[in-house]
Amino acid sequence: MSDINGLIDCLFFCLRKGKCGSIENAKNVFNLVVDRDTITYNAMINSFALNGMGTQAVELYREMPNNLRDHISQICVLNACSHAGLLHEARTIFNEISLKTESIITTMVDCLSRLFMFDEAQKLIEDYEKTNTPSIVMYS
Repeated sequence: MSDINGLIDCLFFCLRKGKCGSIENAKNVFNLVVDRDTITYNAMINSFALNGMGTQAVELYREMPNNLRDHISQICVLNACSHAGLLHEARTIFNEISLKTESIITTMVDCLSRLFMFDEAQKLIEDYEKTNTPSIVMYS
């Protein structure tokens, strides 16, 4: 089964980059996978994000078993929210995340900034920097 999942992951990567097929093809392949793993879910969530389908990315993230979610899943879905302007969904997901890494916070800062919520983005950075070394990545 791992060979099949590897092949599917490769196909998702190709679809995500827009080099072959469409998001519909990616969904069809995803739906054929019986034993979905974290990588398979993340690839599909990211495919939705890269194709401007933020709502579908959030829906799939919600369908994803909690034990399969990782920081990449969280970054992918927050990125989808950021690019689709889904502030409420991004805030809800962000508040559900127990371990807020630098990457998670940076993605949420991006979401807030894209929606001109600069004061809230700055507060998030300042709160992070109270207990962590300042990160130039958050400002770029």
